[in-house]
Amino acid sequence: MKILCLIVLVSWAVSTAAASSKQVTLFIDAYNQHDIEKMLEKTSEQVKWLYNIDDQILIETDGKDALRTAMIAHFKQRSQARSQIKKSMTLGDTVAVIEEAFSNDGEHSQCALSIYQLKQNLINSITYYSATACE
Repeated sequence: MKILCLIVLVSWAVSTAAASSKQVTLFIDAYNQHDIEKMLEKTSEQVKWLYNIDDQILIETDGKDALRTAMIAHFKQRSQARSQIKKSMTLGDTVAVIEEAFSNDGEHSQCALSIYQLKQNLINSITYYSATACE
């Protein structure tokens, strides 16, 4: 009986991690298409977009409407913006990603660690850390 419970628990954890990772991938795919509504489909109503810079957490947006407004301005400024996942690690509802973000000219890039936290299979917060040159 203990073995059966362990198998069920491990199977549930693996499926939760896979679902979390898939949501982040779909969110970044929508970002690359500049499809804000598709991005928002992957987020909770309370989604927060945060930056961790110099040991301080800065709130960029709080809530789905604020994220929509920020993304409209972001894509207007950065018409060629795109990002790709270089590495990722999933632990339950948390997905840690090293993202490579490309500039408007499409040639220059920078990398940053981002942490996506999900709640009920929707992205509930995204925390970006200071960007650096990609390795």
